[in-house]
Amino acid sequence: MDSCAKTPETPSNLIFSQVVFIDIPHSYPPAAPLTCCYTVTAAFQPSNKDWVGIFRVRQQVLRPLCGADLLSGERSNHLPLQVGWSKTRDYHTFVWVDSSQDGTGHQSEIRQAVFNDYYLPKDEIEFYQFCYVDGAGQVRGASTPFCFRKSAEQNTESSPDDNLLVVTTQEQLEQNTREKDTLQKELTHLVEENETLKKVLEKEGEESASLKRQNEQKEKENSQLVEELGQIKKENENLKSTSEQQMKEMERLKELLRETAAEQEEHRASLTTALKEQEEQAQMKIKQLRAQQAELKARLEAQSQEMDTLNFKFKNEERELFQMKDCVQLLKSDFQISEEEKEGLSAELQRLQSLACNMDDMMRKSQELCSRLSQQESCQNENLKARCQALAAQLTDAQAKLAAAKEQSKNAERSAEQLKEELEEVKEKLADVVSSHEKAQQKSGKQEAELREACVAITDNAALIEEKERLIAILSNEKRELAQQNQDLISDVEELHRICAELQAAPPAGTTEDPADQHHRETSEQSEGLCAVGGPVVEFVMCRHCQESFSFITQVELEQHEQSHRICPFCQMVCDDMDQSVFEDHVYSHEL
Repeated sequence: MDSCAKTPETPSNLIFSQVVFIDIPHSYPPAAPLTCCYTVTAAFQPSNKDWVGIFRVRQQVLRPLCGADLLSGERSNHLPLQVGWSKTRDYHTFVWVDSSQDGTGHQSEIRQAVFNDYYLPKDEIEFYQFCYVDGAGQVRGASTPFCFRKSAEQNTESSPDDNLLVVTTQEQLEQNTREKDTLQKELTHLVEENETLKKVLEKEGEESASLKRQNEQKEKENSQLVEELGQIKKENENLKSTSEQQMKEMERLKELLRETAAEQEEHRASLTTALKEQEEQAQMKIKQLRAQQAELKARLEAQSQEMDTLNFKFKNEERELFQMKDCVQLLKSDFQISEEEKEGLSAELQRLQSLACNMDDMMRKSQELCSRLSQQESCQNENLKARCQALAAQLTDAQAKLAAAKEQSKNAERSAEQLKEELEEVKEKLADVVSSHEKAQQKSGKQEAELREACVAITDNAALIEEKERLIAILSNEKRELAQQNQDLISDVEELHRICAELQAAPPAGTTEDPADQHHRETSEQSEGLCAVGGPVVEFVMCRHCQESFSFITQVELEQHEQSHRICPFCQMVCDDMDQSVFEDHVYSHEL
């Protein structure tokens, strides 16, 4: 009892007092629609996401509540001290708050929540209470407990006989007196707590006034939102009126989608056949071009080897030519030296010849002197003989020098003749080397021309290969565009399914479906619509080429993924990371 009396001072109970349920009877008749009335304080702003639920009250909470009502002599219309449940999802049924009641802007007006008799409890033993829950899941108000009983039982309990005579004993009277005193004390305590609550309510009133000033701008915005909500409701009604037409349109679109899918399948099959034929033709053409290219490469390699041989020979001959030129230069320098020596020897020979002539004159003169000396016998005979002997010795030396000079001149002439002959031979060899060099250059020019022709042929073959590859790329792009168009059609149909599902998922005002269950049902319906459009969805599939796993995709999407791979037709290897030229070389390596 004490714990129940102290609970109104907690913040949760202050929040519970923002919505007050009024005129709640002790019991309601079963199997009949139920209407509850409530008011909203100024500190709380209702929203269209709020709802009123019926919750079952636990017995341990029901006893202090009923005791307080009995003590006061009447049923209280204010907030109970405790609620009889632990979670807001423990409701028995609920209805959405009618947001159209907020249009007047008066917070103190009486609002109503109507429950359909189909969703009400059927038992007549348990007690229940109304609770107001906002969109965030917070409880903003709770009513006093009530039960569901028939009218006869209710009249029996609520209409006591005034003329009934009650007989009791003294002991029972004293016990009733003691209970009355106890209840009086509790009543006094409750009155004090009521005063405390009044002070708290006054403080809350001041805070609500400040909050009211703060919420004036929000109320203006809410009025605009209410107008927008009215427009949305009108649009919703229009959408509901046209939902049947949209369903018919959806059926027509489904049929059109089936026909389009069939046409696309036929077109895809024909396109695949054409692509295969073109790929086979392209592969045959590429094989021929590859064979021609290999032949040209072989010829080019042979010509390159021959060019290397000729270049080697040319370099050797050029080196020999340079050596010959060096030899010619050396011979020329030797010849010039020999000519200079020859000229020197010729000058020396002339000098010796002149000296020989002088010696002849001197010999003749000496003979004349000898003849004269032989005739003269004088004392100077010895001096003349000595002089004649000296002159004879000089003459002998001059004759020896003259003979040596003549011999040296003859040797120089012979050396000059040999040098001339060697120079002529070198000139002939040089002419031969120059002619062979010219022939090698002519042959090299012919081979270079043939090499250029081979390069042009290889370039033409490469251009043909590129043209085939471009044609294959164009066909692949057309195939991807068709797949994209198919995907766009599927997306359009999915969007129409989603709009139709949203229209069908709008709940009536009196339904008791949970918002979370409603959202789950909408998601399930949308998923079923997507499955109907895109084909059967497989929970777990794997690509047979890259072994990559996918969840919840259709067979068409899996086939599109598998067709996007670049697969070798011989070894079935995935070649997505290879360039086109490397991929072709890999394919041709199997053919070789």
